[in-house]
Amino acid sequence: MTVSSSSSPTGAEAVSVGPATSVIAQWQRLSPLAILYFTASNIRKLVSFAVFMIPAVAVGLNITRIAEAQWFWPVALCIALAMAGSGIANHLFFHFRISARHLDIREGVLQRRHINLPFWRIQSVKIEQPVYFRLTRFVVVILDTAGSSNEEAKLVAVPRDYAETLKQQILFERQQHLKGQAGETVTIDHGNGAPEICETVLNTRSIKDLVIHGVTNNRVWILLGALAPFFDEISDFLYFWLDSLGIDLEALINQGVQSWWQLWLYGMSLLLLVMTFVALLSVIGSLLTYYGYTLSKQHDRYIRRSGLLSTEEVSLKLSRLQMVAARQDWLDRLLQRANLFFEQNLTGTDPNQELMAANKLVVPSVTNSEVRQLVGDALPGNRMYDADYLPVNKRFILHQYLVWLMPLSAGMICTSIWIGLWQGLALSVAVALIASLLVQFRYRRWGVAWDNRYVYVRSGIVGIDRRCFEFFKVQQVKIHQSYWMKVRKLATVKLVLASGSVTIPYLPAGIACELADLTLYHVEKSRRSWM
Repeated sequence: MTVSSSSSPTGAEAVSVGPATSVIAQWQRLSPLAILYFTASNIRKLVSFAVFMIPAVAVGLNITRIAEAQWFWPVALCIALAMAGSGIANHLFFHFRISARHLDIREGVLQRRHINLPFWRIQSVKIEQPVYFRLTRFVVVILDTAGSSNEEAKLVAVPRDYAETLKQQILFERQQHLKGQAGETVTIDHGNGAPEICETVLNTRSIKDLVIHGVTNNRVWILLGALAPFFDEISDFLYFWLDSLGIDLEALINQGVQSWWQLWLYGMSLLLLVMTFVALLSVIGSLLTYYGYTLSKQHDRYIRRSGLLSTEEVSLKLSRLQMVAARQDWLDRLLQRANLFFEQNLTGTDPNQELMAANKLVVPSVTNSEVRQLVGDALPGNRMYDADYLPVNKRFILHQYLVWLMPLSAGMICTSIWIGLWQGLALSVAVALIASLLVQFRYRRWGVAWDNRYVYVRSGIVGIDRRCFEFFKVQQVKIHQSYWMKVRKLATVKLVLASGSVTIPYLPAGIACELADLTLYHVEKSRRSWM
């Protein structure tokens, strides 16, 4: 078998992969453009570390005006040069070779590391193109070995043709290895390499869909929270900017000059302006992340490609799929949309990356009919939308009232009466009534169902979340009963999967035990690997 391309990573002759008896290939360097990637990676690490220092830096800027100090810019220049020098060193110390169906990588400056990856052990191959490579033919190849994200192997700044050929060869080798393990006849082609692997496009997202996703899934509050230490500087800037336009805020909010309805109108206008600005930022983020979105199926693998500035690729093998979740908030329900998540093993992943949708296999803002189609393709024969869900016991409502709603409401009401704040009393009563209504909604959303193959769980408050998974994917089953639950013959079931846990509260004890026993029976009977 041969892996070849019209151009090698460094522009030299192509790399070949022959039988195990072939001559070992020479070590190669990456393209000089890899310096950009290593430098950007170093800057990204520095920024991620600096995020935790934002409050201290903000206080320092307010007190000592570090940015105005004479040594500030020389220090900043030295840091930038150090980042660039580190990128050059990483490039010089990075070598790789492909031989005998193995990939060898030597990398590291102070801490050297040698990685040897047989093709058949590579779980998935992702090809990404950062923004600084968009005008070139170079990409980044990420090799996933199902371990920690820190153990991923990467080939940086290789030609796209070379990367695509290498990807096809690796997937072909793994497929042949799995067939050999299953006892099937394996035919080795010593000709021109692995055959072309066809992809079927399952779903695409238009700009309209991405705008809807940005409006209905607003994550800008995370960014605003990170900017909180700089609100003083931002407010001063806005004040002077409005003053330069001839707008006097002090005169506008002076109750002796303006009537109450004018103040209310100003407040509502400002709130609408802020909400519009936040929604616009969210839409821009959605377009940057999901522009050109395609979800394809390649044999037994899902592949998502998207990105406006940096093209990113997420790959998921169907055997690693743990659970499918369709999530709708109140605005999604109004627009008849849902976000579909294909959840996989979370072991070894960075939990902080869960906030970044680009690192998930998610189909944003799909219609209900598209959800049914995609879920049916991933989990054939499921009834996630048509199952007859069993509700939880009504004592779930009583538990919510006694544990947090009534104590919190009583504390707010008593405090308002004690200090004589009658507006606060009215607000406390209103909040208690709204919270009581939300508890009722949450109770009505809870439900569980199952058949001979799948478990279905429904939850939510105003929106609806539906989850579906196969019995054999469950790794642990836990049944919890408090003293009062045991008296009332109720129980809470917790099913632990590799993608996380699913909890169904306040089920009748008989149904809870039946679900637990049936799950353990299927796990023992099937003896299938959850990977």
